[in-house]
Amino acid sequence: MVSTSSSAMTSLLDQLFAVTPLADSTPTIRALSLAIVLPLLAIVLNVASQLLLPAPRNNPPVVFHYVPVIGSAVYYGIDPYKFFFECREKYGDVFTFVLLGRKITVALGPKGSKLVFNAKHQQVTAEDAYTHLTTPVFGKEVVYDVPNAVFMEQKKFVKVGLSVDNFRVYVPQIVDEVKEYIKSDPRFAPVQKGDMSFSVDIFQAMSEVIILTASRTLQGKEVREGLDKSFAQLYHDLDSGFTPINFVIPNLPLPSNFKRDKAQKKMSQFYQDIVAKRRAAGHSDDGSPI
Repeated sequence: MVSTSSSAMTSLLDQLFAVTPLADSTPTIRALSLAIVLPLLAIVLNVASQLLLPAPRNNPPVVFHYVPVIGSAVYYGIDPYKFFFECREKYGDVFTFVLLGRKITVALGPKGSKLVFNAKHQQVTAEDAYTHLTTPVFGKEVVYDVPNAVFMEQKKFVKVGLSVDNFRVYVPQIVDEVKEYIKSDPRFAPVQKGDMSFSVDIFQAMSEVIILTASRTLQGKEVREGLDKSFAQLYHDLDSGFTPINFVIPNLPLPSNFKRDKAQKKMSQFYQDIVAKRRAAGHSDDGSPI
């Protein structure tokens, strides 16, 4: 069957060349001609189909693109936010764009929120959209790597820690952590001398403070005592894994992905050690959920 199809294709190409000036050309010239003509033909057909064929009434508008399969990948990859905002102005709150052969539907603004939050789980699933992006960061069998029902159970652990009553308890703990951070960090030494005019990398400082305060308030004494400011870099490396290309190809051999995977293993081992210690002891004075 393969040989028959191949022969038919060869015969068809021979017939096409027969009516062109390339009828007497060499196979090399024909191959080069095909390499030029076929991509151009694909682009022309792709553009014509978007301009001439009626779009399905119930589907979101598709962002116009010239090259099939590649679609809007280049424009999206350069600046995703700019791409979304400009497409929203042109196509509305809900639109679809082609990204390396996949159709990606974007839901923005009030209409987009209505579509997402009012849709049935069988129609709109966050798992299918985000699992390729989140699983390398958070690990297996958590967040979007599990069925929705299991994820809802996991979210309950977080919800308990974010209650209003707990936040009232957290406030003095956060204050203590910030004061201790400023007192112990050499970058804030001028404060101890009464000098309030100095410069510091506030982004790095806040990243470290957030790690320390969040671990103490949300995850308990064991986690906080095991963490230090160096973990801020691990979280930064994990955050670097949230890049647009990872929506499509999550495991490309990129430096950011290597750092992401290394940080994920170290963070996972940190929590696994605490869990193993609790199980071995059979009792924990802390008891905080991790």
